[in-house]
Amino acid sequence: MLEELNQIERPPKERQIESWQDWYRDSSVTVSRDFCDVDEFESRTSWSVQNFLERDIYREPSYSEASIEQRAEYIKDFHNNFCELSGYSRNLHFSDSMEPNNLGAFDPVTKRIDLNAELLCNANPKEVMETVMHESRHAYQDFAINNPEKVSVNSDTIATWKYNFEHYISPEYDYEAYYYQPIEADANDFAERAFNGGGNHTI
Repeated sequence: MLEELNQIERPPKERQIESWQDWYRDSSVTVSRDFCDVDEFESRTSWSVQNFLERDIYREPSYSEASIEQRAEYIKDFHNNFCELSGYSRNLHFSDSMEPNNLGAFDPVTKRIDLNAELLCNANPKEVMETVMHESRHAYQDFAINNPEKVSVNSDTIATWKYNFEHYISPEYDYEAYYYQPIEADANDFAERAFNGGGNHTI
């Protein structure tokens, strides 16, 4: 078990990684709002999924035809549509230095979200979109822990999240316990609900 949580990882996945540059190295992360309603966060995220997929019908080039750089821009725009409701803005980056089986990570110290740049190789954006939403939910959990008066989350849930952050289970230590621990289960459920809520389009 990790003594201290440095990064919250998505479930490991075997894959071959190529070398990419790091995209969107913004200078700072900003706290975006005075209050972040949990239901508004989810509904806005679902709307962002729908908006992204509808726009792709008319986008030139479409996501599947776009270059890696253009796909990174599209995903950055997708994240910008809802990230302020997670509590933090200017915090999404693509990196070529992540481990092959790590799709993404949220760092509760820097508030930064790093995504594996290899996600941009897939012409179907579903996986990278779900990873963005998963890690953004971790950002919201962190914001709630540090700003309980600025969220519409009950105190028991925040206490559970806080304890889990402080006693985080690494997938290398116990994968099943990692997958089902409260903050991971919540982030997985959030990303699935948000995508299903807005993803009624063929991709």
